[in-house]
Amino acid sequence: MSIAEIYGTKGKLLEGKRILIGVTGSIAAIETPHLVREILRHSGEPIVVLSEDALRFVTVDSLTWSMGKLPYTEISGLSEHIKWSVDPEQKVDLYLLCPATANTISKLASGVADGPVSLTALASIGANIPCLIVPAAHNVLLDNPITQKNMEYLKHLDVHFLSSDEEEKKHKFPPLERLMDQIFSLLSAPRPLQGTKFIVTGGATREYFDDVRFLSNPSSGLSALYVVKALQKLGADVSFILGEGNTIDQKLISSSVTVVRSTSEMYQQVKEQLSNGKVDGLISVAAVADYQPTFQQGKIPSRQNELSISLKPTMKIVKTIRNEFPSLFIVTYKAEVGISKKKLISRAAQFLEENKVNIVCANWVGEANKGFVSKTNELFIVRDQQEVLELKGSKQTLGHELANIISVEFNRRKDLQ
Repeated sequence: MSIAEIYGTKGKLLEGKRILIGVTGSIAAIETPHLVREILRHSGEPIVVLSEDALRFVTVDSLTWSMGKLPYTEISGLSEHIKWSVDPEQKVDLYLLCPATANTISKLASGVADGPVSLTALASIGANIPCLIVPAAHNVLLDNPITQKNMEYLKHLDVHFLSSDEEEKKHKFPPLERLMDQIFSLLSAPRPLQGTKFIVTGGATREYFDDVRFLSNPSSGLSALYVVKALQKLGADVSFILGEGNTIDQKLISSSVTVVRSTSEMYQQVKEQLSNGKVDGLISVAAVADYQPTFQQGKIPSRQNELSISLKPTMKIVKTIRNEFPSLFIVTYKAEVGISKKKLISRAAQFLEENKVNIVCANWVGEANKGFVSKTNELFIVRDQQEVLELKGSKQTLGHELANIISVEFNRRKDLQ
């Protein structure tokens, strides 16, 4: 597809933003064409500078096709490194060193500027342009004390690092979605949830009745994932507590992630985090198991003709947390099956009043294109003495819309205190 066909197709989060990308001699450089296309999809302007070694892995032609203009392989008499860091009309908004070899990281920490990439990186840091480094190299190169010392020094200069994925004793290029989230975070304007911290729970919990079998539900954790990402884009620090029954690729998550098994474990983890530090809110998206069977060690023989299992209710996490932390901002999902819209909203309103939470997100599950497993959903946002909002769309879109509502309600509540 042409540049015109993809430009802005994923939104305008990077509109007006110029991103200078320094590419070094790592095999991960082959990902650069995908990166520049993704920046274009979010309405950004990529500018690419290649080291001599980078040209062993990615070509000028492939990048020209990817972004519709030539990359730079050298700095000319026009002193591009100066205009990109100083000229008000051409100054870039972010310097992205991606992928970054251990050699280039160490050069930068030592102030060495012997090529177009190290020169533009040094100039950008000197001009206080935000700088993000994405290391990609073998473990013995990145994890050794010399490179680590150089990375720590750069961090003291407010240079940001995005942790790469470690596989096969190598630090590999991270998932593109996670890299883009970090770019959004660094380039966002002052954000309404800056300086806040939220806990988000997601996925399904499991209640085992022997060592191999359990009661659970099909919750994937996808809705919670998109809420986490949307809150982060608004500036919040987010801790993600995931039920063991989830299908989330944790490589896509840039926040702290804790995986728990049972409803009780999820409660304990929430309480521990609330008790150990300043947390502003709990967003309970998890589909926790409502009943707990009597546990039997081992594996119950499968040849029995009948099996009776005794069940008892599990604890109510939201209700318990509300009683223990009366001033905490709480948002919770409430799932129902096979009831009318009127009854769904009525039950959500009753839950809101009885549990003294701030927002209830009511939704149907077990229906086509709604709730569990589906990538789309329909939510009814119930708040105290306010009109019920009906939201429909992809779970990613709903995550953003809900995060905006949370931001408004949280800050409105804070202003009233």
